[in-house]
Amino acid sequence: MTQAAGTVADTLVRDAYILTLDAERRVLTRGFIAFTAGRITALGTMQEPLPAATTVIDAGGMVVMPGMANGHNHLVQNAWRGYNDDRWPVLDIPAAVLGLLQQLFAACSRMDAERTYAIVRLHVLEMLKAGYTATHDEHFTNVRKDSVDGSWQALADSGMRGFLCRCIVDDRIPEQGRETVDEGLAELERLRAFASDRLAVAGSFVNYSFRADPEDMRRIHEGTRALGLPFGVDMTDNSRGALLRARGFEGGQADYYRSFGLLDRGAIYAGKGVNLLAHEYPLLAAHDARLAVVPTLRFFDGQGVPVHDMLAAGMLPGLGTDAPLVSDSQDPFENMRHAIFGQNLAVKAQLAAGGARPPAELWLNAERTLEMATLGSARALLMEERCGSLEVGKAADLVMIDVARAEIAPTWDERRLLGALVWGGKGAQVHSVFVAGERLIENGRSTRWDEDEVIREADRALADIAREAELDRFLPTRQPGATYRGWTYH
Repeated sequence: MTQAAGTVADTLVRDAYILTLDAERRVLTRGFIAFTAGRITALGTMQEPLPAATTVIDAGGMVVMPGMANGHNHLVQNAWRGYNDDRWPVLDIPAAVLGLLQQLFAACSRMDAERTYAIVRLHVLEMLKAGYTATHDEHFTNVRKDSVDGSWQALADSGMRGFLCRCIVDDRIPEQGRETVDEGLAELERLRAFASDRLAVAGSFVNYSFRADPEDMRRIHEGTRALGLPFGVDMTDNSRGALLRARGFEGGQADYYRSFGLLDRGAIYAGKGVNLLAHEYPLLAAHDARLAVVPTLRFFDGQGVPVHDMLAAGMLPGLGTDAPLVSDSQDPFENMRHAIFGQNLAVKAQLAAGGARPPAELWLNAERTLEMATLGSARALLMEERCGSLEVGKAADLVMIDVARAEIAPTWDERRLLGALVWGGKGAQVHSVFVAGERLIENGRSTRWDEDEVIREADRALADIAREAELDRFLPTRQPGATYRGWTYH
C-alpha cells in the first residue's frame, strides 16, 4: 500500500525482510515501510513504486519487525542482577520470595527518585538495545513514595512505551511499605500525571496474597476504574491454592477474582497466569483478561509453560522477563527460546501425570513465539490497537535486526531465516529501534543518552544504597582481601 500521491514521508526503510504480524501474517521478503509523524503511512514490496521520503534507510541484510514488548516486569528490580547466584538453588518459591522481601525493602528504603531514576534508566537502556519498544511495570515497593516517580520518569525520558501498574499492598511486606486503599488510590491519582500517548498508568495490588482484607481487591478495582484508569493483577499463586483454601475459598485464583467482580468491567492485564486450573483459561479468555507468561521463572519451579492450554482457549499470551531479579538476561530472543523449552517441560510433566499430548497446532514454533513477543505482548499491555504489528495507520514501533551474521547464517535461501532468528538470535543483533517513528537506537547505540554515563550513574547509586542500607550482610564478598566459595580475591 502506497501513501497519498505528492506527499513525502519522514522516513522510508527499503529493501528489508519485513514481518508485518498483520491479520494475514504477511512476510514481505523484499519490502519497504514508510512513516510520517510517528505513524506508518505505506507498506509494500520492492516491486511497487516507493514513496518519497526525507530520510531513506537501506535495510539490506536486515529483518524489520514490530518492536517487542516486555509483558511482565518490575523496573526497580534491575538493582538485583546477579542475585540468583546468591540464593541458588531455589527449591521452594514461596520461601524464596519471603527471603527476598527483606533485602528488597531494605534497599528500597534508600531508593529516592534520583537513585531510582539512575537504576531504572540502565534497565530501560538494556531493553531498548535488545529490541523492546514497550514494557510493563509492577511497582509495589512503596516505602518511599517518590521512588516510583524516578522509575517512571526514566521510562518517559527513554521514549519507550509503558503499561505502569502502581500496586496498593498491605500484606507480606514490611510495615513501612503498607497502604490503606484510600492512601494508595490517592497516590494513583497523583501519578496519573505520567500518563501520555506512550505511557499508561494503571492500578493494581500485585495479587490476592498482598491484601489482608480480600474486600480491598474490589475497592482497588472500583477505585481504579473510577479514576478512568486500566487495571492489572498478577495472576500468580505459588501456593497452588493453599492460601485460597486458608481463606475458605475452594477454587482457582481466576474464580476468586471473578467472585469479587475484577473480571467484569472490560479488558484487564492478568500477569503471569501461574498455577491456573484447566477451566480458568477459557474463563479468562471469555472475560478478556490478558496473560503474559514469564518462561524463565517456570524453570525455577520445574513446571514449564502450558502455552498450549492458553492457545486452546483462544488466547495469544505475551512474553515477559520479570526483571533481572528473576532473569538476569533480558534478551527477548533468549526469552522466546525459554518459552519453547518451557512448553516442552510442561508437556513432559503432563504426560507423566497421565495427560494427553497437545495437538501439533498448539506447539510453539518460530512464528508463534514471534507473535507472542510482539502482538501477544502488546495485547497483554492493552496496546494492540497502537502497536504490535506493522500496518498502515499504526504507530511506527519497529526494530531492525542485522541477520547478515555468522550466528544466523546459513539460512538456506531464507527458508530457515526465522527459525535461525528465534533459535539462535540475540538482542545484540538489533541495529535500530524506532518508537512512534523516532529512532531511539541506531547502529546498536542510544540516540538519547550517553551509555557510559548511564552505567556510571547506576553503579554510583547502587554503591550509595548498599552503604546506607548496610547491604554487606547480603552481598557476596568477591572483593580484594576476601574469599568466597573457596576462591580468593587479591
